[in-house]
Amino acid sequence: MKAVFGISAIALGSSVAFAGGPVVTHEDSFNAFGADMPYGTNNANANFAIARNGAIEIGVKAKERFVGELATDGLGRYFANAGSPNNDGNATWNIDFGFALPQAALPSNYEFLLMVDFDPGFGTQSWVTIDVSQTLQNFFLNVNQGGDSQNPGFNLWSVSTSGPLQRELDASGYIPFDPNTLGEYDVRLILTEVTGAPLAEAAIVVEVIPTPGTFALLGLGGLVATRRRR
Repeated sequence: MKAVFGISAIALGSSVAFAGGPVVTHEDSFNAFGADMPYGTNNANANFAIARNGAIEIGVKAKERFVGELATDGLGRYFANAGSPNNDGNATWNIDFGFALPQAALPSNYEFLLMVDFDPGFGTQSWVTIDVSQTLQNFFLNVNQGGDSQNPGFNLWSVSTSGPLQRELDASGYIPFDPNTLGEYDVRLILTEVTGAPLAEAAIVVEVIPTPGTFALLGLGGLVATRRRR
């Protein structure tokens, strides 16, 4: 297992420094890109948790699928509604992630690990880890820049998965995921050298809350405010 660093520092504030120098900022934009990210369309360069280490930038965020930005607490926690917009098993929210390496960098010198905790329980974790530089053919769009947007309901998570507390696949070969389940999902994007030496890490939490119409019915109107005061 590759070394992971800076996990506990994520919750300390909107800008924190790792012992080795990298800095994480929240609700931030990539310096290397313009208003839009270089993958697909309508993918804004905004609202990321970004880790910088010299000329290296990596970042991850959650967004509302087909719509845009989600509400956050400014410290890396995003609030998404439960449900599946098209009743296709996909969540209302996507995970966006990207990177920018020094101009002279070779992608083969790095490893990008995308880790997603598919256990929705608060304080419990069951990780799926994907080396996105190997799995996603279009991840390196411009040799030293790129990224992608993925939904937790997509079959990406059932391909080349590995890591601690691996989720069991269901009968269809998919990671079990219910977009209607309330809870929280941890996400980490980790950049290392091919030797395993850590370079940068960005981490977020996606909290899935009831749809607006159910707040009044369930008397849970204070749920979001309570979570934001953490």
